[in-house]
Amino acid sequence: MGFNDPFVIVGLFLISLQFFQIGPAQSGQLWVLGTLALVVLRGGLAPRLQEVLCYVLFMATALVLTFFSDYDRVKAVEQVIKFAIVYPACYLVGRTLGSYYQSRKMPYGYLFLWLFLVFQFLVQHFEVPVLHQHVPFMQGALHGTFKERNWLAVFFFLGAYLLFLRSDRKPKSAALFASVCIVVALLSGSKTILIPCGVVLLLQFKGGGVLKWLAVAAGAGLFYYRFGPELTGELLRVRLEEERGLALVQVLELIERNFVGYGFGFVESYFSTFWIAVRGLGAGTNSVFSSPLDLFVIAGIPGVLMWMMFFAGVGLGRTAVIVLAPVALWSLVNPLHQSEIVYLFCGWLVSYALAQQASTLQAASGTSTVGHERSVKGDRLLNGRSLEARHG
Repeated sequence: MGFNDPFVIVGLFLISLQFFQIGPAQSGQLWVLGTLALVVLRGGLAPRLQEVLCYVLFMATALVLTFFSDYDRVKAVEQVIKFAIVYPACYLVGRTLGSYYQSRKMPYGYLFLWLFLVFQFLVQHFEVPVLHQHVPFMQGALHGTFKERNWLAVFFFLGAYLLFLRSDRKPKSAALFASVCIVVALLSGSKTILIPCGVVLLLQFKGGGVLKWLAVAAGAGLFYYRFGPELTGELLRVRLEEERGLALVQVLELIERNFVGYGFGFVESYFSTFWIAVRGLGAGTNSVFSSPLDLFVIAGIPGVLMWMMFFAGVGLGRTAVIVLAPVALWSLVNPLHQSEIVYLFCGWLVSYALAQQASTLQAASGTSTVGHERSVKGDRLLNGRSLEARHG
């Protein structure tokens, strides 16, 4: 299926409008579903068998646990719709976009990302109706048209990461990529974006060992300077005893209690009535802070397999594992599996990785074939000379 660049840009814009809804759906979700319908009609859908099997196993397990176990639930149907329709649609559209743009120029560049970041700042500064809503717990951090600052950070990181992968990955390209991540981290207050940024530079930067480690060290220094006070003293104690530390302990107890899983809608119901208040969990929060842990709570082992394939690239080849490594690491400390943005870009990244892998194998096969042909020609030449010597 052919894509028009403005069509893709409009889609990315609509996905960012998380406060703007048409009926029960966000505008971006409608764009994704419409695009998927066009892809299917034109026969452009080509997921791999292992992707289909892994997803079907996860959904079948999660649905059985949701509708045939007697735990209390909140918004279970909403979660089912997202995991059964919206998220796979985003992933498949991303896979199609990745395949289409593999041999074409990207539909956007760094200029688009910078202008879009300015747009996010202006929308929040002027509190534009419909597009922006004030979120008290954000404490003034930039989130623009996104419901959370982390989703804004995810959008810009993944958008910049794709551009970096398609570049020469040398110092200038690395500087462009890192500058987006750093500015977004400072404006949004999203501490964790610097972690995948560092992983990208370690795995993908072609600037040599010294430059690579200098870049990572500079990022670590920035992280400590900007966010260090939030991870020490009283704030650290709160995180460990009342927030993520306490949440981790409770989630591990849930998994130990029931290794099979609890289905959709369980987390919000459980923590909203839990006898201890866990910061960040409860009413209005449908997942724990970690993607693999939350998927384990939902569907047990099939949930972990879902995370391993779609967020870590396991089962899709070595290149996919390397390309998705920053996403996999980030998802350990953030519920990335609850974002349409992540599924869209992960699909795009997987298509890129599979194409790179196929190209590498083809090149290796071509080299092997050429070597074999040369060997055969050499043997013929030697045999010919040997015969000449005999008859000479």
